[in-house]
Formats: sequence, structure tokens, C-alpha cells
Amino acid sequence: VHTVMSEDGNSIINDWIFLEEVPAVNIIIQTLEGRFVVFQQKKYGIPGETLSPVGGFIDANESPLTSAKREVLEELGLGSRRTLRTVREGLRGYNNGRSGDPSKTLDVETVAQIITSSANPPVMDKFGLMEGLSRTVPSLEFDADWVFLGRYRTAANRGGGFLYSYLLKNAVPLVPGGGTVNYAGTGDGESQKIMYLSEDQVMKSISEGKFQEVKWVATFALAMLHLKDGMPACCGKDE
Repeated sequence: VHTVMSEDGNSIINDWIFLEEVPAVNIIIQTLEGRFVVFQQKKYGIPGETLSPVGGFIDANESPLTSAKREVLEELGLGSRRTLRTVREGLRGYNNGRSGDPSKTLDVETVAQIITSSANPPVMDKFGLMEGLSRTVPSLEFDADWVFLGRYRTAANRGGGFLYSYLLKNAVPLVPGGGTVNYAGTGDGESQKIMYLSEDQVMKSISEGKFQEVKWVATFALAMLHLKDGMPACCGKDE
């Protein structure tokens, strides 16, 4: 509960509810074949079933982009083509389901270590908030298939944390079974069904309100604007 002054300066409010959540990421994933990967699931605060993208909270000392890569890996076993090349270079000889030493299993934990070990630490802007994609620090993280769609406050006057929205294009499997409908993710244990949607099915689902959280539908809308109408990636202006 905060104590705040009204905008006109004439009154003090002593019971202003302000709730700051951990910052989070939402990721829209488009496969190399052009399909969009979503979940069908239930959520505590949503009646019935809903469609949703991949998402999750950003860990301590983790940049938003690294968090996005980790979430996609944990929940779907997918990543970018550049990440796949990095994994292959770091795990020569591991079993990838087709070749390699069967005693050396290529698993999510091992791949996650490679992703995080090559990642930059979070970069803060002039407001003390994490940047979604740093343009001031030379980075091995640069990846043309990862598009930063912006950082957004989820409740302008009440907090709610910040959302970092991303689009991953041309997603490919990073681990055996990754990206298949039967892939068992290593996330938070939620019951969820993996679905592959065409562009038309995504647009229809958005128009019918099947993504029932505003952060999800906003991230999907931003991604479709980028893909269909050429909206530039965030954020072109100088901070």
C-alpha cells in the first residue's frame, strides 16, 4: 500500500494499492515451416480453456532475452537456428537422437547451460529497468530470428510488473523430440496441449478472443503486425 499525491497536488491518498510482479516474457513462436506453436490449457483466473503463447518469469540476474530462450527450450524444446549451431559446437559427440554417443544424452538442462553461459548479463536503461535487447553492449546473443517487440507496463497506475514481448521466427528443435505435440516440457508442471496453428487460424483465434489474457493477445497482435505488415522491431529510438 502506497501513499501518493493526486496529480493536481491537492490531495493525499494513503491507501493506494500497488502490486509489483516479477518481470516476465511472452514469446510468439513460428516454426521453420511457418506454423505457430501455442498451448491450449486452463488457468486459475480464466473460465474454461484458453490458448496461450510460451511465457514465464525472468530469473534473477537473467536478461529478458536469455529468459525467453530458456522458456522456449524448457516448454517446447525449441530454439533458433543460431542457438542450434551453438549447441552443436558445444556438444560435439552428444546423442542428438540421430548420431553421437548414446551414453551422453542431449537434454534440456545441458542445452540451457550452453545458452546461459554465452549470455550477457542484464543491461539497465536510464530508468533502472532491464533492456529487452541491448544495442550498446557487443553481444554474441544477436540473432536475426529473435525479434524484440517491446517492454510494457501491465497496469499503468497499479504496477503489475513489466512484460517483455518477443517473436521467435524459424524455430527448430534443440533436443530430441523438441517441438512435437508429445513433448514433455520441464516448466512449472501445468497441464497443457501443444497445438500448431496456421496464420489464418491465429488471426481467427485472436478475433474470437481465444487468447484470454490481454498480455498474450497483445504480444500475438504485435508479432502478426511485424510479420504481415512489416512493423519494425522495438525499439528504434535512442533511449
